Amino acid sequence: MGWALEKVSLQLKWSHAFQFAGYYAALEKGYYREAGLDVQLREATPGVDPLQAVLTDQAQYGVGTSSLLLARKSGKPVVVLAVIFQHSPLVLIARQSDVDNGTQAIHDIVGKRVMIEPQSDELVAYLKQEGITLDRLVQLPHSFKPDDLIEGRVDAISAYVSNEPYYLDSAKFDYQVYTPRAGGIDFYGDNLFTTEQELKTHPERVRAFREASLRGWQYAMQHPEEIADLILTKYSTQHPRGFYLFEAQRMASLMRTDLVEVGYMNRGRWRHIADTYADIGLLPGNYSLNGFLYEPDVPRDPTTLYIALGLLAGVSALAIYIYRINHRLRRALGESREAEGRIRHLAQHDPLTDLPNRALFSDRLDQALANAKRDGQLLAVMFMDLDGFKRINDNLGHGIGDCLLQQVALRLRHSLRESDTVARVGGDEFILLLRNITDAPDALAVAQKLGAALAAPFKIEGHAIQISASVGIALYPEHGLGSIELLKHADEAMYEAKRAGRNRVQIFAQA
Repeated sequence: MGWALEKVSLQLKWSHAFQFAGYYAALEKGYYREAGLDVQLREATPGVDPLQAVLTDQAQYGVGTSSLLLARKSGKPVVVLAVIFQHSPLVLIARQSDVDNGTQAIHDIVGKRVMIEPQSDELVAYLKQEGITLDRLVQLPHSFKPDDLIEGRVDAISAYVSNEPYYLDSAKFDYQVYTPRAGGIDFYGDNLFTTEQELKTHPERVRAFREASLRGWQYAMQHPEEIADLILTKYSTQHPRGFYLFEAQRMASLMRTDLVEVGYMNRGRWRHIADTYADIGLLPGNYSLNGFLYEPDVPRDPTTLYIALGLLAGVSALAIYIYRINHRLRRALGESREAEGRIRHLAQHDPLTDLPNRALFSDRLDQALANAKRDGQLLAVMFMDLDGFKRINDNLGHGIGDCLLQQVALRLRHSLRESDTVARVGGDEFILLLRNITDAPDALAVAQKLGAALAAPFKIEGHAIQISASVGIALYPEHGLGSIELLKHADEAMYEAKRAGRNRVQIFAQA
């Protein structure tokens, strides 16, 4: 006779979708059953709060946002077991302005009708960082219907970058996406959590549930088409199959399973989240994370273990045990260091193109300026914007657009010297740093080389795509002595190139 399975429930944070694919896979593939668990997946319906469901024992486990930190501060005994999304999918999507001259910005939503869902603290922090307080918006209750944006009943909505864009693209709707990551606010998303009581009373069950769930996630991300079919067959026909596959594709860049294993979380990243909350007055400074983060490998009290080993095998078995534990610890330490290195890389590079991001570019520019000043050298900063990229996204879809950006990044990187830097700073915008140039014609020659590199058609999924770029150049020290001034002048020169007809290079001209 087999052992009876322990019944537990997982409260999802929304209706069934690929967003919870790992849990479906763990159930379907028998991973939960192998762990001795009979798991019920509870879909969220309007009015259901996953946090309250777990705290009131309607479920033992839940999926929540990084707002779990605020719940912990308010006395709720929640414990985060694992992180599913290394980057939160939460963004703000706004209607494209009627006059698209490349100048639409986040500040254009001031005074507009905006729907922001509850627990969107990272968006609130991003808006505050940009000088936009919520009282400057016309806030409406969130309907969670993209049609409200498409049909003009609202001007901007909070959304998941992995969900709503599918329907906006299908409707050929023009929109702008604003992400908190552009402002350096990088939260985790879809965190698996439980309570202190569950962890204290059933530590082995917690461990088994976590491991089976993460095993399910690994399978789901390796077999997206199979899991999309599973969702349609057993869980929900609310969305078409294409939606679930779109969701899976977008989730891959948020989970970054190519860099870290599913479930990995870093205490330093949680500290960043806590500090961001502190900046907007929702947490005290240096808020303690003790007890909030699950640590599956914390050593247990060795007394009982030593006694048991002595009774079972004596001193020789104990020596073997210690050797094995030390070997595992060394291996775990090596894996931990490797994961930390991956996270550091992720924090400094654009996840789509793997080019340096704005933060890393700024560090390199500051260092280059210091060296140029010391050695009496010249350098150039370039702003590059792809011409007509929006049209490609609209006509061929964002998936093709993402592939195009990746191929553009490769061509730019291969066209520069090793000492130079190209970074992606958002959308179809790139900035470049040319160290130790001779004069303005030298910078122009590099810009023309980059233009030639982009001239050959890009072949993506049967399409031959032609693209050009507008480039603005600012020179040190002629056009500025500091990084902010140089970047500003290069940006102005780039917009001048666009106004002059696009597909050209413009050196900044003093007014």
